[in-house]
Amino acid sequence: MLQIGGDIAQWSTDGLDRWHLGLMTGYANHQSNTRSKASGYSSEGTVKGYHAGVYGTWYANDSDKNGTYLDSWAIYNWFDNEVKGESLSSEKYKSRGVTASVEAGYTFNLGGQKANGVTYYLQPKAQAIWMNVRANNHTESNGTRVSFDGDGNIQTRLGLRAYMKGHSDIDAGKDREFEPFIEANWIHNTNNFGVSMNNVSNEIRGTQNIGELKLGVEGQLSKQVNMWGNVAQQVGDDGYSDTQLILGVKYSF
Repeated sequence: MLQIGGDIAQWSTDGLDRWHLGLMTGYANHQSNTRSKASGYSSEGTVKGYHAGVYGTWYANDSDKNGTYLDSWAIYNWFDNEVKGESLSSEKYKSRGVTASVEAGYTFNLGGQKANGVTYYLQPKAQAIWMNVRANNHTESNGTRVSFDGDGNIQTRLGLRAYMKGHSDIDAGKDREFEPFIEANWIHNTNNFGVSMNNVSNEIRGTQNIGELKLGVEGQLSKQVNMWGNVAQQVGDDGYSDTQLILGVKYSF
């Protein structure tokens, strides 16, 4: 995914807090390969498309980001999708819709070690995401009628993040800072994502309640360049398991 955006307005109500209002747009491309354990058949899938939207953020203490924060965003998404089953013709369909989020948290400064410039933080937070991207019903070339389930899902996330900020002595005065963290979340989904083919339904089970553990590091290499990486493990009911590895880079100008 590639995303670009920026503030269009900033203001403060008391000289300490800061409001940010901005716009963003982006492009995403997803490739997948799937094999059925039941039949042995495989398929290939592609999703690509764009999004555009608005964000708003408030920090009670903008200088060091301690205390309360609020973050919200809303984007409109439009995707072109393609799936090709083994020995089957390629099927193409479109999906459109809005995704929106509201998040709140509080950052506690737990103190640190002045000798090495390290500070420790604890951050409880909560988030709610409305997922309303949906595809129109589709009829395959062989006559199979396909419909999709799960749009309108509300995903809530309650979590606790512990992290430290600091830099080594050799990085003093070089605008470099690193933030290792560990995060635990409880995730709840109101709807299950699934598909119905000729009125025979299948869905992703075990995702109504998910436990997540995440380990990672965020780093500021310069005033313009930030990088981050994390690995996350999710576990749910019915044998549901998902392992993710995420790498990212951000350039500010």
